[in-house]
Amino acid sequence: MIIINGRFMEDRMQGLVRYARELLSALDLLMDDSMDITLLVPPTAHDIPDYKRIRVEQAGNRGGIIWEQTVLRKYVRRRRDSFCLNLCNVTPLFMQPGITAILDIMYKVNPSHYTTFRNRLSRMWHCLQYSYITSHEKKIITISNFCKEEIEKYYPKAKGKITVVPCAWQHVRQYRESSDWEERYPFLEKKKFFFSLATLAKNKNGKWIIEAAGRNPHETFAIAGKHYETEYTEIPENVHMLGFISDEDACSLMKNCKAFIFPSLYEGFGLPPIEALALGAEVISSNTASLPEVLSDSVHYIDPYNTEVDLDALMKEKTGTGDHALGQFSWEKSAGLLLDMLKNE
Repeated sequence: MIIINGRFMEDRMQGLVRYARELLSALDLLMDDSMDITLLVPPTAHDIPDYKRIRVEQAGNRGGIIWEQTVLRKYVRRRRDSFCLNLCNVTPLFMQPGITAILDIMYKVNPSHYTTFRNRLSRMWHCLQYSYITSHEKKIITISNFCKEEIEKYYPKAKGKITVVPCAWQHVRQYRESSDWEERYPFLEKKKFFFSLATLAKNKNGKWIIEAAGRNPHETFAIAGKHYETEYTEIPENVHMLGFISDEDACSLMKNCKAFIFPSLYEGFGLPPIEALALGAEVISSNTASLPEVLSDSVHYIDPYNTEVDLDALMKEKTGTGDHALGQFSWEKSAGLLLDMLKNE
């Protein structure tokens, strides 16, 4: 019996959650009735898909880490012929070995990015998990060859255990454009603005966009994100901070921007730029970490530590089509890799 850690079903949509949800939906279409798979979820789970073969069961009276480390662990340990599949970087401690995904080891590699008490506490917890997973689990999933090499570099016990099961992009086909985005963002003209998604995380390198905007005052920039980190007390006039936006708005802005900018310092895969490519956008991406592996020659690359960039000149540089990058990945292919792992257990 395979028990899937469904804690991610209580979280808002983000990279980790997108990966787990899309992978399971594709797996459900590939597996047959001979496989016994249960998705165990906390009572705080929401928007649970109507799976055909994956059984969904709810347990406990609360969610979060406590649910994961108590209710889920107890459920798995009671079923001695079972093992747990964890798709979001964390596994319950002290139970039979299973399969866990480590989507990146940013907490280990970039300790200086975590300065607040809460962030340092989170880093300690995740580093404990990395060490435990790499030494305890039977198998480990990750999302790029870059990640595989990073994990093996910092945690040699993981060698021989890791399978690359990449992210993909086909979910963007379900996105619908906002019909009124031009009315709500009248300062953004079609194909005349640069767009970016940003969060509080330092690795997203939002300050690159702020500085590049200052060096390109004739260009317009739009930055979306519920939290946006900046060291500046004043944002240049040509930068519009949109705050949190819907998937529909993100789809519209990706489709209609001059280019999507992704200056991240450290990425396990880089889902936003591959989504932007799939939606037909030109992409400007950092040349670090997994991004060249994932995006190949389909984008304009920048040094994320150098903001002295002439964007007009950069955009004139030739790139390949997005076909090669997009053709490498599909949720069906990734689910097939996961299915092979599960069948061999």
